[in-house]
Amino acid sequence: MIVLAVILFLMLLAAGSCFYVAYRVKKKAHEFSQQMGAAATPYTGKREPCLLSSTEVGAILGEPVEAGESRGTTACEYRYGSGGNRRLDVEFTWKGGAMTMKFAHGAMQHISGMETFTAVPGIGDEAYIAPGGSAFMMRKGDVMVNIDLRASGVSLSAAEKIAAKIADRL
Repeated sequence: MIVLAVILFLMLLAAGSCFYVAYRVKKKAHEFSQQMGAAATPYTGKREPCLLSSTEVGAILGEPVEAGESRGTTACEYRYGSGGNRRLDVEFTWKGGAMTMKFAHGAMQHISGMETFTAVPGIGDEAYIAPGGSAFMMRKGDVMVNIDLRASGVSLSAAEKIAAKIADRL
């Protein structure tokens, strides 16, 4: 009888340990998802990437801009300059933007071993200039906006103004 009681006690101890481990894993997973942006407010508006008119973008750039051309629901391309020979791409991550921004930021920091993004306060919930001024990233709620500056010739100041206008509309 004592041997049976000891075996039953050990079985209950093992089962209890399994429940405790499962609880701790679930708690850590919840903490990680919160840390990665799961608590960000989801976007419920219309998913139209050309939020700014050509007139608004043209006023910021100081050059004539053709009407923005949507590429699906995730990107808008503005052509500007003489004859529309240059372009500015504005890309949207409508869902999961907070997590996408955290991953991009964290990956670059891990690879380089130092902070490579420059924080820009006052635009959306968070905004950064990517390494080398290659892009301007802004997040508001769970929407991330990436303005590609590599080949556009757009200044960081103009990108900040464009991002601020977009943030006001999200």
